Amino acid sequence: MESRFECIREHQGSVQAFVDGTFDEARVRNAITEIQRDKATETPLAGMLLGVKDVINVDGLPTCCGSAFPSTMFEGREASCVTRLRRAGATVAGKTVTAEFAVSDPGPTRNPRNLAHTPGGSSSGSAAAVAAGFCQIAIGTQTSGSVIRPAGYCGVVGYKPSFGRIDTDGVFPFSRSMDHVGLFTPDLETLERILPILVNRWNPPLDAIEKSYCIGIPQGSYMDLATPIILASFSDAVEALALASYPLKRQLLVDDIAVYNDAIDRVTYAELYRVHAPWYDKYYDLYGSLMRDGLEQGEAITSRELQRLLEHARHTQLWISSLMRDHEIDMWLAPVAPTAAPRGLESTGDHRMNAIWSYTGLPVVTIPISVDELNLPHGVQIVGRYGQDERLLQAAFHIRDVIGVKSLQNQWELSQSL
Repeated sequence: MESRFECIREHQGSVQAFVDGTFDEARVRNAITEIQRDKATETPLAGMLLGVKDVINVDGLPTCCGSAFPSTMFEGREASCVTRLRRAGATVAGKTVTAEFAVSDPGPTRNPRNLAHTPGGSSSGSAAAVAAGFCQIAIGTQTSGSVIRPAGYCGVVGYKPSFGRIDTDGVFPFSRSMDHVGLFTPDLETLERILPILVNRWNPPLDAIEKSYCIGIPQGSYMDLATPIILASFSDAVEALALASYPLKRQLLVDDIAVYNDAIDRVTYAELYRVHAPWYDKYYDLYGSLMRDGLEQGEAITSRELQRLLEHARHTQLWISSLMRDHEIDMWLAPVAPTAAPRGLESTGDHRMNAIWSYTGLPVVTIPISVDELNLPHGVQIVGRYGQDERLLQAAFHIRDVIGVKSLQNQWELSQSL
């Protein structure tokens, strides 16, 4: 714990994972002491520090949604996902930086693996806080790719549940039809400790599955999004699984991935506008430029068109479940993003390889598989069948042991070693 406090004191100024003023060492120490004194309560996460994305309510800390709006606009009861983790002994270290309203206008957070690069977003601070060693657990949200992509960019484990398996109460909404609460941890072992506490109806399988499942390797326009460097790294991972005798099946995912990426964008922006419509005109000048663009796109989508888009989403969710069942694919393996984390903080990166998994509500775990010459991680998404999060986690351990890396250096650690 002392080493984490020291790490935060030394590197928060450069990483900027926490919202200013929300990490208070004295408060955190007092909270930990109280937990240690309470001998009557089971605290399986005692001693673990928790970062919470700044669109999620936490008792005693303001929610500002990464915006210039007054925090009083977002007051409400603590999110149940936070309460569950606190009752299990985790201590909230601070609120983590988010892109404005969990959309696209970036905050100041930098990637701990290379400070010149984005950590991704919109759950920027949550991914960076875990990657920097500030905390062992961080909560984020994903509407298109806002957990899985920053986890991949920062080289940590990310988890997006099947839609609805983690409650979203106490979370300021982006798109109610697509919003997921997700997690960041340094490794799968930590994730395994947390999921029974946080995921509704968690029921791990009793049977070992190791190599009895079939891994789908997407083909077609989806994979065409990735750059040659990412494809080469991914191909090495696939080859390692093949050499380890894992059953693989190359399968066309969709004819045109752009159709699905456009569809989720239209749904999410339409619902975003409906959330913000009551105060959009009054507070127009407080919004960032990308947020304004999204709101304007959403305003142009009629209620009738939104209903049609939502029907298409439900049809797609049923279709992809049928595709996996008919072709006996238990899970997909895919790159996290078309590139490694881009240089600069002007954007949070490219969500086009993540969005279809949010659109279809499937569970995803991402793990790092390699690091490039700039110390930027490459990762893979492991995507399970809907509702089978438990089996997905079990499979992620086996896949990690074949193709994953268990630890990465922070940029300052790399500099010291050089």
